Amino acid sequence: MKLGWPIADKSTINGVIKQYGLIHLDHLYGDKPPTFWDLFDHDSVLTIEWMNKTVQAIAAQGDAVILGRGGVAVLKDYAGVLDVFIKAPDDVRAERISLRDDIQQSEAARKVAADDQARAKFTRLIYSRDWADEKNFDLVIDTGQVTDEAAMDQIIDAYRARMAGQPAGPRVADIRPDPVLADTVREQLARHRR
Repeated sequence: MKLGWPIADKSTINGVIKQYGLIHLDHLYGDKPPTFWDLFDHDSVLTIEWMNKTVQAIAAQGDAVILGRGGVAVLKDYAGVLDVFIKAPDDVRAERISLRDDIQQSEAARKVAADDQARAKFTRLIYSRDWADEKNFDLVIDTGQVTDEAAMDQIIDAYRARMAGQPAGPRVADIRPDPVLADTVREQLARHRR
């Protein structure tokens, strides 16, 4: 990655949460969307709470890329955060997944649809938001229209412009996570630095 920042994805955040003994995140946000009642299970509520705290702790570490996991909702009020929505037409996404996972394009198309449904349900139930509502993002990039290189350049330019404008509001650097959580986040980010 051009910035040299750590990338916090599902495995990074799950790694942090699993070190705290909360193993239910995959159940809540895996291949199958949670049911309404799953969200009121004590462990599920605790897992969501720790996922949100983990996202905040990652942001508090400094410059990082947080992929999904409700980051757009959890960090919505913080200055210096650039929320980016990367999209592409379903057929383009299916073709990419077909190549990546070495599966038929029809199977990849079903996977895209299932993933979208899971994200939509999770984000609606947990954060009362539409996961793909472009109004929730500072920058929207269609990678069906631009190269990955051009997309990265757009993100970097938008971030630099955001930071040059002295954004108003609370700063992520002012988040004070639990020290043990902060240490666990540092450890996981070091493992997932790309």
